[in-house]
Amino acid sequence: MKKINIKVIVFSLIALGFLALSFLVDWMFIIGAVVLMFLNQRELMKR
Repeated sequence: MKKINIKVIVFSLIALGFLALSFLVDWMFIIGAVVLMFLNQRELMKR
């Protein structure tokens, strides 16, 4: 059974929020989503 990584889930939800804000408010919020995507990849590849 795989272990659920709470950190990855939280990063993904925050990145989705930044993505929604980039469409609704300002396009600069996409930078936050990209940063969180890289943090997510680093967390997943840590094993």
